[in-house]
Amino acid sequence: MKLARQLERRLEDALDHLAGRIFRGGLHLSELAARIAREAELAEFRSPAGAATANRFTLLVNPANLAGDPRPLARELEAAFTELAADRGWRLEGPVTVALDRSAEVAVGTIASSASIAPGTLPCWAQLTSPNGEKTPIRHNRAVIGRSDDADVVLGYPEISRTHALIYRQGGEIYVVDPGSANGTQVDGTAVGRTPTLMAAVAELTLANHHFRFTPCRS
Repeated sequence: MKLARQLERRLEDALDHLAGRIFRGGLHLSELAARIAREAELAEFRSPAGAATANRFTLLVNPANLAGDPRPLARELEAAFTELAADRGWRLEGPVTVALDRSAEVAVGTIASSASIAPGTLPCWAQLTSPNGEKTPIRHNRAVIGRSDDADVVLGYPEISRTHALIYRQGGEIYVVDPGSANGTQVDGTAVGRTPTLMAAVAELTLANHHFRFTPCRS
């Protein structure tokens, strides 16, 4: 299914009534979804952790097409795209923000859009718990785990490689990859290599000789 349709389906049941109160003059929710999807696909790039895209979107419409307060719809667009990005397997560098506003410079019945990358602190979606109870959050989708200060999840043990493992969500599943660490990675006792290994929502993750409990973050 195309990205625009996926985004639209995440929005349409809850927001058709809201969009109807905000838009006039022929603009529809599907056009917003299509514009965000197009910007996200155009902005896609290859990060050290894999596929990534923009997380800040600006949508401008003519004042004649915008009747009400667009902020509630913008917040719903943010939530829907955040979910969709995780499902797609995209890495985001910060929280998703959508600015939906008026501009007289935009022709009636059209949408002007742009996308950019805005680094920021992401919410925790999973965590690693060491045997002594210390918890380390995982915030980025497609998160690099390693000893390097440049890793997304920094574990300062000498046996752990600078870039030891990659963990990410895609298609409703969780995967882990070992790109070639010196001392290996295991999930529930099974060795992990360069081919993505499926990982349960609760699992034991072993990096070198260090054991961690992998669990979702509590909301």
